[in-house]
Amino acid sequence: MPFIAWSALAGVAEFLPTPPFTRNQVDLMRQDNVTTGGMPGLPELGIEPRDIEQVIRMIEGSGIKTRT
Repeated sequence: MPFIAWSALAGVAEFLPTPPFTRNQVDLMRQDNVTTGGMPGLPELGIEPRDIEQVIRMIEGSGIKTRT
C-alpha cells in the first residue's frame, strides 16, 4: 500500500479513542530499521541474553510496580 494511503488512513484513525496507528508511526515505517552487515551485535555491545524467567524473578523481587 502506498505511504500516501497509509498517511491518510492514519490521519482518520487519529480521531479514534485508541488509534491502531498514527501518522508518526507511518513516518517511522518510511525508514529502514534493519542493520546491514558489519554492525556490532549484542556481544560487541556488552549485552548478554537472559532467560525470561530470570528477568521476571528480577522484576518481581525489585519492587517495581507493573501494570495489571
